[in-house]
Amino acid sequence: MKTHNFGYWQTPDEMPTQGAVLLDDLAVVRASGDDAESFLHGQFTNHINVLGNAFRLAAYCQPQGRILALMRVFKLEEHFYLILPRDLLAGFLKRLSMFILRSHVQLEEATDLKVMGLINPTVDLPALDTHTQHWPVVARVADFENTKRAMAVGTADQLQSLMTGTMTAAHWYASDIAAGIPWVCESTKEAFVPQWINLDLIGGLVFDKGCYPGQEVISRVQHIGKTPRRMASMVLHADSEVIANTEVKVGDAVVGNVVMASSVAGKTYCLVEATTKALQENQLLINGAKLMPLTTN
Repeated sequence: MKTHNFGYWQTPDEMPTQGAVLLDDLAVVRASGDDAESFLHGQFTNHINVLGNAFRLAAYCQPQGRILALMRVFKLEEHFYLILPRDLLAGFLKRLSMFILRSHVQLEEATDLKVMGLINPTVDLPALDTHTQHWPVVARVADFENTKRAMAVGTADQLQSLMTGTMTAAHWYASDIAAGIPWVCESTKEAFVPQWINLDLIGGLVFDKGCYPGQEVISRVQHIGKTPRRMASMVLHADSEVIANTEVKVGDAVVGNVVMASSVAGKTYCLVEATTKALQENQLLINGAKLMPLTTN
């Protein structure tokens, strides 16, 4: 089925043991120019300098520390590439371009490139969160339920050779949810501080780099010693249209929000951001239905 908006997907089919799918609601930005590395490094929550073959998770935040965009960043030859939800693309490019000033940086959508999700691919995979250094780029990302996953970037013709098995976008994003890997979309933009969606735990936030927008607030949260909010993988044992930013409650009290959700074969998989107390008490509700922790095999 077609996505209703980024943050909710649905399919009646069971999770495949192997498959590939084009992720049309992800876009690729190409950054080039002599100052591209230093410029991007100064904007995001992770190291962009000396990327090597890293397939790096990073966030772009506003001055109050709230996430404007969450992306994967990699470098090939002289260009940097940023993968992020298409519904954020126009605003992201407009805002980031405002800060280029006199730097030698060019930002543009790489309209020739597409993104693919792969479950148990037949090709050899690099180490976790790294990528091959040729087109199509294949990057290993976190497993789910002991199942290997990868993302690939290339032209439609280049990606054709990787198309194996039957899979939908709903399957891919359900696997992201099971692996605890979030995306931020238009409806959740500015809703989360990085620690609230576990970026410090999954490699999207570091504290040993220079300044970037929101750094003071984000560092202050870290120095408190314990973040008051976290993210967890949950499941509703029902096929329910739970869109991103849906309220999560305990009783009548709102304690958090849905980060993203995907309904697969009658179950709705959700990434939920909520207070740590509410997550520990395990009484979370969406539209009156109880959420259960997603346990993996």
